[in-house]
Amino acid sequence: MAASPDRELGDARAALDRGDGRAALVSLDRARRGYHRQRDAEGLEHVLDMAVLVDDADERTRIARQNLVYAAKQNLRQETRRAARERHAPWTDPFPALQAADEHTRVAPTRATKAAIAVGVVAALAVITGFVVAAAVGDGSAKTVTVRLENDSRRAVDVRGCDDPDCATTFTQREVPPGARTEVDVDPDTLVQLFELDGTDARECLPLRIHDAYRRLPSGGVLSARLSQATPCPGTTVLPRPAEATPI
Repeated sequence: MAASPDRELGDARAALDRGDGRAALVSLDRARRGYHRQRDAEGLEHVLDMAVLVDDADERTRIARQNLVYAAKQNLRQETRRAARERHAPWTDPFPALQAADEHTRVAPTRATKAAIAVGVVAALAVITGFVVAAAVGDGSAKTVTVRLENDSRRAVDVRGCDDPDCATTFTQREVPPGARTEVDVDPDTLVQLFELDGTDARECLPLRIHDAYRRLPSGGVLSARLSQATPCPGTTVLPRPAEATPI
């Protein structure tokens, strides 16, 4: 049985006490997801308060903390909007700076490739939480969105869909021949879904901004990205387009 968000928050406190920032962020992200599912705004605020206590001694931890804060703020925006709607009251955005075009999650550098690398999203994430992060901030109206990955290179590329910023665990692994494409289903609420590629001149990453793209997608549409859009890890985030807009 999955731990409760309150327990994850306690684990995060214990990790902070022993100086383990990365473990604290993992527990905080689990707590964030739990509070988001429970629509617990107060719990999300506790996550934000504890996130600022994490010592960003290295680049990976700093990016993971940024992704966590971003995802928690998005969750709080959604929850306050929902609460205002239920009260039939005007909604005041608690984090208007998130509307800025240059604010988004980042993906931390990954460890050396252990196996064939595959595609899957500050993400999320990012985040997402990365990492890829991965983060739930949508309205729950859809379970998945199809992401089409097009190999527009002249060589076969191994792709791996990452469940975490280090890509230590994955949910898909495929070889995509040159000129071919593959499709994967992703949670539309994911902020950034990380893809890692192996088969190019160097290991590359393709972090896709799933949630932002899904909001612009026509109902029943498919998101599309080209493998040539990948860049050296940790990669630059890419906004996938409707599949019809990016034919091979």
